[in-house]
Amino acid sequence: MRAFLRQALLVVAFGLGSYAFGWWAVPVIGGLWGLINPTGRHAALRAGMAAAASWAILLLVPAITGAPLASFAAQLAGAMQVPAWALVVVELAFPLAVAWSAAALGAAVRGGAGGGSTP
Repeated sequence: MRAFLRQALLVVAFGLGSYAFGWWAVPVIGGLWGLINPTGRHAALRAGMAAAASWAILLLVPAITGAPLASFAAQLAGAMQVPAWALVVVELAFPLAVAWSAAALGAAVRGGAGGGSTP
């Protein structure tokens, strides 16, 4: 239960940070998570998954409230000549990768093994 609450708080932190400050909040929060929790099991992966989950929520809220997100995604996908689902995948893979790498770096700076090992 405690691990679930920590993960939920991390999702909220990424969501609020991204909403308030844009994508720049993702590496900052991820790096802080790595510094705070350097030896946690899969700390970097947890940070990445939390960032992706928060961005998924940020995408779903406008879609639920009636914003024309689907038509915009279809127009953007057509302009980029990619399928619409690919935009969603990239939209979720980006925060995952950025938060994971920032948390791994934060853990490495602190000397833990949260994201990888150092020689």
